[in-house]
Amino acid sequence: MKKKGILLSVILCTIFLTTMYANAEEWVKFEGKTMYGKELPLTGILNIPKGKGPFPAVVMLCGCGGLKNEGDAKQQKAWAKLLMSWGYVSLQVDSFGPRGYDSICDMPSKVSDGMRALDAYSAKSCLAKLNYVDSKNIAVIGWSHGGWTIMRIVEGWHRDKGVEPFQAAIAFYPWCESFLTAFDTPLLILIGEKDDWNPADRCETLKNLGTVKDSKYECRLKIYPNAYHNFDFKGLKEDMYGHHVEYNPEAAADAIIKTKEFLAKYLKTTK
Repeated sequence: MKKKGILLSVILCTIFLTTMYANAEEWVKFEGKTMYGKELPLTGILNIPKGKGPFPAVVMLCGCGGLKNEGDAKQQKAWAKLLMSWGYVSLQVDSFGPRGYDSICDMPSKVSDGMRALDAYSAKSCLAKLNYVDSKNIAVIGWSHGGWTIMRIVEGWHRDKGVEPFQAAIAFYPWCESFLTAFDTPLLILIGEKDDWNPADRCETLKNLGTVKDSKYECRLKIYPNAYHNFDFKGLKEDMYGHHVEYNPEAAADAIIKTKEFLAKYLKTTK
């Protein structure tokens, strides 16, 4: 990003984020960039736990429905509350609205995994400038389309030179595909055995590839029996775009435990 863009990012983070310190949830603005390096104003929802900090933080990437979709917003809000109760600042990134879309489920390629990876790094950079965030301990979690984005994030393909990787990454029911380069971030994948949108066997194949086996970074995969896509989406059971999505309370409960443990393992607060 150009020097002017970096300065603008600092200003935006300072004005819009530090003033929200006392609020539990607030829409905020921060500066991102396009695949071609042009400035792109982004928005997101910030949650800050009680206390003095500095807090570790989590960048959140929702599914294809977007943060303005009632269902996706409800799911993301529930996870943000959980993260806040565990002592994490969270920033839910809206990659769709700033690009002119509310939802991209009808055509997921409208906003690619690469575009969202850039957004995630922009969110990370913005959070790292806040005095109540532990800049060395920021993770990223993605769901569905956001989980697919995690596959690009952990290999650093869209990360600018000099930008540090996330400390940990968690992908809920992602579209698993081979890494373009060796990944450099601890990774947890959580997916249902009966997922007919993003098949679990693709993730199992990925787990057995040499690029994963030879990496010094952990890649943990949990496949939940009898669980479908969106298994952590409380109350959900329907067919959507030709795929079945359904809440599974057992899988959801275990995923919460595994998410908490994985974050605790890799995020160390400076408090």
